[in-house]
Amino acid sequence: MSTWRCSTVAFAFAASAFVAGGGFELAYAQTKLAMTAKLVDPDKKAATGGATVEVTTSGVQLTDPALSNEKPVPGQGHLHYQVDKGPVVATPAAKLSYHDLTPGSHTILVMLVGNDHKPLGPQQQLTVTVPK
Repeated sequence: MSTWRCSTVAFAFAASAFVAGGGFELAYAQTKLAMTAKLVDPDKKAATGGATVEVTTSGVQLTDPALSNEKPVPGQGHLHYQVDKGPVVATPAAKLSYHDLTPGSHTILVMLVGNDHKPLGPQQQLTVTVPK
């Protein structure tokens, strides 16, 4: 058997053992995931009752979880956005705007999650204050 064929067989065996052995969690554990969320023009947006969140990530490709039937895929994930413990918006969008926020202080939670909606670790809270 040639060296190329031997390497191909060894790779196929290792890949199947990786998947069979629960390697999806291991793949995430070995990848350095990072996420940073920030408010875009926070004072200007808040003055009109809004907020825009912009997120940057590394170590993960943002994708629609429906494409994998909401099953975990190594290196893929999406974002969960939530204002004041309200409904969660699950999306691969790295930028999301809120409108018609009531006057007062609001907390926006942004979380990086896998295709199965389980947290991958990185999350950040932002605060926006809409004037009266």
